[in-house]
Amino acid sequence: MVCSELRTDVLSGRQSIIAVQRSGRQGALRPDVPMAAVGDPFAEGCESETPGEVWSIREPGTQPNTPGWRLRVVPNRYPIPGTPAGSADLLPAADAASEFFPWVSFSGSHEVVIECADLRTRLVELTAAELADVFGAWRDRVRFLSDSGHYRSVAVFRNEGFSAGASLAHCHSQILATDHVPALLQERHIRSRRHFELTGGCLVRDLLSAEQRDGRRIIRLDDEIAIWCPFAARTAWHIRFLPLCGGSFSLASDELLRVLSGAVRRLAGVLESLIGAGYPFNLTVVQPRLDEQCAFPWFVDLMPRLTRQAGWELLSDIDVIPFSPEQSALQLRALLSDAG
Repeated sequence: MVCSELRTDVLSGRQSIIAVQRSGRQGALRPDVPMAAVGDPFAEGCESETPGEVWSIREPGTQPNTPGWRLRVVPNRYPIPGTPAGSADLLPAADAASEFFPWVSFSGSHEVVIECADLRTRLVELTAAELADVFGAWRDRVRFLSDSGHYRSVAVFRNEGFSAGASLAHCHSQILATDHVPALLQERHIRSRRHFELTGGCLVRDLLSAEQRDGRRIIRLDDEIAIWCPFAARTAWHIRFLPLCGGSFSLASDELLRVLSGAVRRLAGVLESLIGAGYPFNLTVVQPRLDEQCAFPWFVDLMPRLTRQAGWELLSDIDVIPFSPEQSALQLRALLSDAG
């Protein structure tokens, strides 16, 4: 029997079990649930079905919240965070948190980026220029939210497919800013700070150097972006994209975002030949909290969602991955080489 490996992500402390012997079991990979595309509130001409736009790319002479746009950013109609006043009725009866019932209000901004005016459902259906515009919208909104001074962290994420958390089929992504720092993000800060104090180096950069020396998980490396499958992957075929120029995401150049979005689009397409068209995935921008932007370099994670969490994962908070990152990277390198 092949030995399973319990691996730890040095950036976050999260653990994964690489159990390749489970790749052959029935139901190891599950198809996504088809999503209905009728009654699309994100389509051009349905602007009244969303909250008013806060940012857009439009044809000259067209007015906000009317047809003529290519990309819109609107407040989420069903936001995760509330406002302190609006959430009061839903809070516990006690006026203050206690030792056994701790809570704080969770307020913030939650926006939806509608990535195209017509009904397309997959990232790979967007053109290279359209996806570059999406990355640019993320950057500009993160900069705006950061400059407002109201928030401590901003999350940028894209859920494609029902199994990845999407509730609508139309291509879209989300931006959530809050005065809260998620525990996983805080742990990344703690580990990055500890590594710097011990070595004087950057944890993310030193990890990349170690990946280069090992070589097995590297997919592609050039002067602008490093692409690899993380050692302690969160999902099968987990791919990480690290820009090498440094700086914060909110100040990323148009050229960098063009190159980065092109790499994401290409790898997302290559994955289709491995796991089938229409696979569900999450795309996330991992960046430091807003008051410590130099804590670690930002990067992008693409995580296909082909396995389900079961009792073990919920009990232990340890992911089980039926395909090794080493094998995933080997397959992706070969397919990229064949594609030229």
